[in-house]
Amino acid sequence: MRVALSKLAVAAALAFAPGSALACTVAGATTDLGSHSSYVAAASARTGSGSAGLSCDVLLAVLSAHYVALRVDASTFQLTGPGGSSIAYQASLTPNGTALAAGNFVNLSSISILSLFAGTNSSVPIYIRTIPTSGLRAGTYKGHIDLRWYYSVCSLGVAVCLAQSSSPGFNRPLIGPIDWGTGTAVRVSIELRIANDCIIQAPDADFGAAPLAGSFNPVTRTIQIRCSAGAAYSVGLDNGSHALGSVRRMQGSGGYLAYEIYKSATSPDRWGKVGAERRASSAADVNAGIYDSATTQSFTYRAAIDPSQPTPPAGTYSDTVILDVEF
Repeated sequence: MRVALSKLAVAAALAFAPGSALACTVAGATTDLGSHSSYVAAASARTGSGSAGLSCDVLLAVLSAHYVALRVDASTFQLTGPGGSSIAYQASLTPNGTALAAGNFVNLSSISILSLFAGTNSSVPIYIRTIPTSGLRAGTYKGHIDLRWYYSVCSLGVAVCLAQSSSPGFNRPLIGPIDWGTGTAVRVSIELRIANDCIIQAPDADFGAAPLAGSFNPVTRTIQIRCSAGAAYSVGLDNGSHALGSVRRMQGSGGYLAYEIYKSATSPDRWGKVGAERRASSAADVNAGIYDSATTQSFTYRAAIDPSQPTPPAGTYSDTVILDVEF
């Protein structure tokens, strides 16, 4: 009987020895802020959240004392992308919370352990928000924050911590200040993708009214386009909704009215959708070849109704032409 009791006591002592179970892991993580238009990134903050690098399995020790602190070792708080373009950002431990800064030491021990590890896979979440920035080139923007975690989290225990996971050098306090030790370093990466985009103003062409197909005068209009920084492009016009082959036509009152769109106020060249029919931004009528996201290029066109066609029945004729920008 004594031998049996002795063996049972030894087995129990080993099972509950402090440090016998690892509740926490520290691992690098990436917060992906997604893909956004350059003009969207200029107009408003882009936000996202991810793991701050510390994850703990704490369900078995929610009532035990825990100690968690964070130090920001280093960061430029800039996402760097093509051509030296950059986007400033802020990081916080709560949505829209106080921004972290290099050198910050934040004691998180007073936060409920379930609230503290509320991120994906029981991690401490970090929240990222960019500062609206204009003139961004398309591409991938990357940055990082170097963090250092100090922690001692129970993996077993209710009122008393029977097993804990601790960072290097951490000693749980009995009396006096906490000895946080040296902590564990981790890098949290941030990534954002910027896409080319354009702001387009394309006024309608209205020929007015005339009694005969040959009586309409040509009209000229100007399309204005402003695109992302560094993005040369070309502009195409499709054949409209009622084309017959490559002949553009307006429809109305049971008939069609053929017309054409030309590349300038005087050019005989058709403005189309493919190949040489497109117009290059480097040959815009105004501000050709300027790609700074703030300067608008202008493209003047002439629309003319074919005067040689038979006059269709009286009525209102219309068509819709799709403009596309190709980078």
